[in-house]
Amino acid sequence: MIGNLIFSFIRDQVDDLIGQGTKQIDRMQDEVLNGLRSSLNPLEGGGWSGQGANKFFTEMSQVVIPEIMSVATGGFDFFGAFGQIANMMEQADEGISGLLGGIGDMFDSIF
Repeated sequence: MIGNLIFSFIRDQVDDLIGQGTKQIDRMQDEVLNGLRSSLNPLEGGGWSGQGANKFFTEMSQVVIPEIMSVATGGFDFFGAFGQIANMMEQADEGISGLLGGIGDMFDSIF
């Protein structure tokens, strides 16, 4: 019973951490990528042209922006791992509780 309360509390904390972390990653992704794209629009719209501009825009679209997306994906994976750990802890607790309950039932039937 106490174990269930502890794991329930831990699960609530993990779920809160995952929710907050996901919100921050979403916000970072929106602000950084939208800000970056907004800054690039005037340049791509004719504000900057030539071979250097073309290389810059290619680098931004093929390297920088995908790397930002990769960082965000890594963040989602990181917080997802917390959820998986919480699930494993709950499964272990349920397994141990079942085992202990079975042992307790065995002693009850003997006495």
